[in-house]
Amino acid sequence: MTDFWLFAALLVVSGVVAVLWPIWRHHRQERVDRTALNVALYEERVAELDAQRQSGVLSAEQHELALEEASRLLLEDTARADSQQRATRRGNPLWLIVSAGLLPVVVVGLYLVWGNFAGMALHRDLQESPPPENVEALIERMQRVTSVQPESGEAWFMLGRAYMAAQQPGDAARAFGNSLERLGERPEVLAQLAQARFFAAGNTLDNEAVAALDKALELDPREPTALGLLGIAAFEAGDYSGAIGYWQTLLGGMQPGSPGAQAIQGGIDRARQRMGEVAGEPGVELSASGEPSTLESGEEPGIAVRVELSSEIAEELNDQAVVFVFARDPSGPPMPLVARRFTLDQLPADVTLTSSDAMLPEVKLRAGQQVQLIARVSPTGDPMQGSHQGQTEAEVGAEGRVTVTIDQPVR
Repeated sequence: MTDFWLFAALLVVSGVVAVLWPIWRHHRQERVDRTALNVALYEERVAELDAQRQSGVLSAEQHELALEEASRLLLEDTARADSQQRATRRGNPLWLIVSAGLLPVVVVGLYLVWGNFAGMALHRDLQESPPPENVEALIERMQRVTSVQPESGEAWFMLGRAYMAAQQPGDAARAFGNSLERLGERPEVLAQLAQARFFAAGNTLDNEAVAALDKALELDPREPTALGLLGIAAFEAGDYSGAIGYWQTLLGGMQPGSPGAQAIQGGIDRARQRMGEVAGEPGVELSASGEPSTLESGEEPGIAVRVELSSEIAEELNDQAVVFVFARDPSGPPMPLVARRFTLDQLPADVTLTSSDAMLPEVKLRAGQQVQLIARVSPTGDPMQGSHQGQTEAEVGAEGRVTVTIDQPVR
């Protein structure tokens, strides 16, 4: 009798599996097809935008805005597909089949609406980043898309952008590398890869990043990310003329009066001011110790810093070595808020970092603000090739002087 019931149970289980297996397989295949359709539409839109950029129909800023809108639409379509998938699991299988038939129509309809990106772009800020909770969702969904479509270079590119928004440049560099392998040498992918490597290396451009930027500008002399990043690197190195050149080229492709254009113009003005200081024109002059010598700077909230170099590292350096000290927001982007440059023979050096040392004019240090202080030495005088550094935490406007000792290799 036991054998009979066991045999009967096996028959029942077999029957249930025979009925449910095709439905489950259909549901799984449907989800893959939905994701593939969304990615295919996204790639088609990106190719169209790239063609318009190359033909001069779109400026660099319009192209960037349109790509961001395309990414947002892909995220919404993926989320919509997920919610519909969960709903069909609770409903009638017939509804599952009907939904699968309607989904392509809905997606194509959205795609046609999305084509009018110009009106939408008027309401979007060039520098706007997704809120943290949306970034988490975007990363999760794009990881799912890349697992379903591992050969989609556009999906890997969007995953890299999501990682950058989440301040994970190391993961972003790997995602952009995967995108580059699949899409080939596209200027925007090369520039984003270089930017991710720059932040992952603690604001240092390694040889691969420099090569990627050079190739990006060879393919597109107005690639905005490459121009902006090279301008920052030149500014940090004290090459203010070079920084102005990069940023003026970048400014030529931006919408006049936009927030991004205003920020770049402020950087150009700051570089011109620094050029005047170096030439001995009126401005904030530096004493031999690197301390501001005017009272105006002393009235601003700042960070009093003493920069020292360990004797072991000093023996390894030559006369061309240059030291950079900068402060950045420990919970924000890795971009420096303020920075100052020294020669090796000035160490140990005392300096007060204030808003007059800001990389961009809108950056203002606030009393009580917590910052991360980093001092880095470059054997070649180029901040892109830093070898050793030291870091500590500090508070803007606090009494006393914070000491930073350069004694650790740059990782």
